[in-house]
Amino acid sequence: MKYIDLHMHTIHSDGTCNPGQNIIDAAMLGMNVIAITDHDSTNGYKEAKEESKNWGVDVLTGVEISVKDYHILGYNFDIEDNRLQEFLTYSRKLQESVVKKRVEILQGADIPITFEKVRQYSPGSRLGKLNIITAMMKDRDCREYLGHPSSGELFDKYLKKGRLAAIIEYQEELKAEEAIDAIHHAGGLAVLAHPFKDIKVIEELDQLMETGIDGLEAQPNYNGKNEMFIKYAEEKGLLITYGSDYHGARFQHRPLLNRNGNLVDLPF
Repeated sequence: MKYIDLHMHTIHSDGTCNPGQNIIDAAMLGMNVIAITDHDSTNGYKEAKEESKNWGVDVLTGVEISVKDYHILGYNFDIEDNRLQEFLTYSRKLQESVVKKRVEILQGADIPITFEKVRQYSPGSRLGKLNIITAMMKDRDCREYLGHPSSGELFDKYLKKGRLAAIIEYQEELKAEEAIDAIHHAGGLAVLAHPFKDIKVIEELDQLMETGIDGLEAQPNYNGKNEMFIKYAEEKGLLITYGSDYHGARFQHRPLLNRNGNLVDLPF
């Protein structure tokens, strides 16, 4: 039996910590197995793996892929699999185009943000909403114009669902079955991230099972919101994973997991 946290982000997507720091912090909290699951990127794995040797923490290959309506977590796959890496590269390009559209909307509201600033403050990262927030906080012109807000205040005002720069038209979105297939091709397992956020009716889970989903994620930081999905997974024989969805100091309600019920007998 192992204590696990299989959902965390680093500076390689929209987290604030480097992969090594995530390993150190997880080890201090008593975790035995972790996975770095950056959005559409596996670039943080090697650094995390190297640091883990100092702490006796096992690191699985991991990723969180953005698809239409859902986020699909991939675990324990061959990180060198060309098909998966090409798929992730393509997904990053799609997300970058979305970021450009969001930035244009913010510029229309007279915020002194540019795509170049977003890239400058998140070099080499897969870009998303929170990287825009990072740029708005780190850039002096933006910071002074906006009145030195917190990350949460910026997100709630501009990028939360229904807010100004959250509403865009997607020209192309990946399908869940495409992500699941790419993960399986690399020998990995595909798990639906935070189903309580994205699943509207239970029939959606039935459809995802038909497309080959291997498991559902539970997030202890959200307490009772997980219960119906844990029950569904148990009834259907699906894998259950536990994760914090840690992004560093951005979200106080998503700390790294400690030994709080995430003890499992891993199948890998």
